[in-house]
Amino acid sequence: MGMGGIIDFLFLASGGYMIGSALMAKRQKSVAANVMLGKNMEEKDIEDKEGFLDYMCKKLLLAGLLIMAAGVIHLANDYYFHSTLLSWIGIAGIIAGLAVYVTAYRNGQRRYMKRWVERQEKQRQLEEEIAKQMKQRRRK
Repeated sequence: MGMGGIIDFLFLASGGYMIGSALMAKRQKSVAANVMLGKNMEEKDIEDKEGFLDYMCKKLLLAGLLIMAAGVIHLANDYYFHSTLLSWIGIAGIIAGLAVYVTAYRNGQRRYMKRWVERQEKQRQLEEEIAKQMKQRRRK
C-alpha cells in the first residue's frame, strides 16, 4: 500500500468520525465540542442548543458522507480502476465535504452563538482602537 492508500483510509476514518460524532451528539443531545466548537468556545455560549445540534448534525452527516464516499472512490480507483476522472471526482468530493463542514461551522457560530460573536466583535474593535493609538503615537 502506497501513501495514497494510507491517505484514503484517513479520509474514510475522518468521514466516519464526523458521522459518528453527529449521530452521538444527536442521540445524547450534547455537543461534540471537538468537532462542532472552536478552541475558544464552550457549550454554554450556545443560545439555542437544540437548534444548533439539529443544524450541525445534518451538516456533519453530509460532510462525513461526502468525505467517506471520496475515500471509497479513491481506494477503488487506486487498486482497481486507475482512472484520472475518478481521481478528480474523489478530490471534488473531499473539497465539497470540507466546504460543507467549514460553512456549517461558521454559520453555526453566527446563528447560534450570539454571545461569542459579540465577544469577538468587541475584541476586534479593541484591537483596532489599540492599532489606531499606536499609529498616532508613532506619528508624534
